[in-house]
Parts: sequence; structure tokens; C-alpha cells
Amino acid sequence: MASIMIKKAGEGLVSQAHRNADLGPTSGSSVVYEIQNVPGDVTVDDVIAAFKTFKPADKVYEIDWSALAK
Repeated sequence: MASIMIKKAGEGLVSQAHRNADLGPTSGSSVVYEIQNVPGDVTVDDVIAAFKTFKPADKVYEIDWSALAK
């Protein structure tokens, strides 16, 4: 299982973030999330596509893949 860091920009763009990025809001309007327990056969693009339809709870920046894969 892997962890994938993603960044959601204020205007809605979701992209991969640097693996050493700090979780939470950035100095701009973006927010960095860590998607945990991602199976090896799931690509970054799969994670981004699933996250685009997911509404994270306020101030929760670590999300388990199982919550996105529903």
C-alpha cells in the first residue's frame, strides 16, 4: 500500500503534490491531502479522478483510499 500526495487548488484543479509537501492549506489557495493505503495497481490519475468527486471533511487532510473508492 502506498500514500499519494495530492493538491487541490482554490479554483478546483486537482494534481499530484510533492511527496514531502506539508498537509493542509498552503500559503496560496491550495490544500494538500495525503491519500493513504492506495493499492499498488491504482495510479495517481485514478486517485485524482476519485478525489474530484469526493468532499473531504473540514480540516481532515489524511484520507484513506477506501473512502474515495466507494
